[in-house]
Amino acid sequence: MRRIWLLVLTAMLSLAAPASAWNARGHMVVAAVAWEKMSPKARQRAAELLRLNPDYATWVSGSAPDARARVAFMQAATWPDDLRGRVCSDQPECIRDDGYTPPDPTADLNIGYADHRLRRYWHFKDLPFSTDGTPLEEPFSPNAETQIVAFSATLKDVALSDEAKSFNLSWLLHLIGDVHQPLHATARFSQAFPHGDRGGNSEIVCRPAPARCETTGRYVDKLHGLWDEAIGTSASNNGAHTKAVKLIDMAETPGSFLGRVVARTDLRAVPSAWLIESTALAEKYAYAPPITDGKGPHYPTSSYRAAAGSISEQQVLIAGERLAIMLNEALGQ
Repeated sequence: MRRIWLLVLTAMLSLAAPASAWNARGHMVVAAVAWEKMSPKARQRAAELLRLNPDYATWVSGSAPDARARVAFMQAATWPDDLRGRVCSDQPECIRDDGYTPPDPTADLNIGYADHRLRRYWHFKDLPFSTDGTPLEEPFSPNAETQIVAFSATLKDVALSDEAKSFNLSWLLHLIGDVHQPLHATARFSQAFPHGDRGGNSEIVCRPAPARCETTGRYVDKLHGLWDEAIGTSASNNGAHTKAVKLIDMAETPGSFLGRVVARTDLRAVPSAWLIESTALAEKYAYAPPITDGKGPHYPTSSYRAAAGSISEQQVLIAGERLAIMLNEALGQ
């Protein structure tokens, strides 16, 4: 009975929680691209570490033995978002929601899965821009960039326990996907949003007719959420892997759009450059007409949604390529 109650609570919380970068499908596609590009040695070491995650048995349940390492790797990329459904205060396994700007953000670092903070502030770094001269506010630290840099370094630390590395790897798989979602890298400041629009989370959008446009309540659609779902909404592990292989094949096809994008992208750029790229894409595409200044509601056109899908395919592919490079260097030596 208690397990059923927890599952119901988890579902309710996931509906009410603010959107996070990509949905499960987006994060799994990023991980699947990386898995296809990783060396055998890096795959093996990643698999060893992820077996220490407390959710490992759940991740691989029902999977064929020869697919378990890949399945766990892809599921681990969704794990930091799964924690949102475990926020409570009366059980030892509870996750504590410590908000967006905690008083002591460095506490409990590198202690592995004993870290029970939700750490919302690790999921993004909103580089600010203004459409009308509204003063900007600089993003706080720690953030997604600081943690990507820190966690990638710890994977090479021989003095750090494997449990701590497993925790850090689980986060790293997620955060590299996060910062390639354009609205996890920027906030628009304007008279309507003098403190920023929270990466589009303050902007209401409406689904195409005849869907009803919700402007109040818990089922309001946000601009941020539209981009989260732009790579698709299926949570199928096999489906995400198939999508990743298709994107890789498309990028390797001579003359393809994705191939040209990857060719002109510096896959070895530092994380700060990834955020600048994502911010530029947000300004050009996420805030393009019909997304005007103000709360909305905005009515994205079919061409706008198509552009969001195309940019999202590009971004999950690039994120996966960069993740593979990072893990090959950290785990494949």
